[in-house]
Amino acid sequence: MKKLFVMLFAAILLAGCNADNDQKPKTGEEENVKKEKEQQALSMQVLKADEENGVTLEAEMYQQLAGLVEANPAIGVAEDFSIHAIDLVKTSAGESVMLFLGINKLEKGIKDITLEYTLGVETEGTVKYVFDREEIKLLEPFAGVIQPNHAVPFTVPVTPEGEKLLQVMTEENKTMKIENAKFDLEK
Repeated sequence: MKKLFVMLFAAILLAGCNADNDQKPKTGEEENVKKEKEQQALSMQVLKADEENGVTLEAEMYQQLAGLVEANPAIGVAEDFSIHAIDLVKTSAGESVMLFLGINKLEKGIKDITLEYTLGVETEGTVKYVFDREEIKLLEPFAGVIQPNHAVPFTVPVTPEGEKLLQVMTEENKTMKIENAKFDLEK
């Protein structure tokens, strides 16, 4: 038993002496960059219009969306603004709307976002559209300034025909385009 401990100690000692000395020591700057990237987790932000109506991040919808964002940290496009479709939902008035997240992964806040969104289903060589160059506006009076690494929810009305198309949409037959996207960077 004593020989086993001596051999283990010798093996550990040899392994320690054989450490790779070619590695560069980490500088404080490299560690800061790593910490900064870790701290850039995506968070939900309350729409300015919701905030003015007394809605907070504690509201059920925002809590559910925050859980979704936390569970999917890669959501969105790095160093850009993007939109991500979440689900088809019914409003309290019974209308169908598509719930989206507007995601800011830029280094600055953004406002007054406008874009044209196309979403369709391609079948047998033809495309039928849920949204055909639908103009989406996330203007400052409604959305506020979307801070870096934050997401805001928004909805777009869906027609009954669009609802039917969404039911048969798959990744293979989906066609999606964002065109004419414009926004202002916060100063």
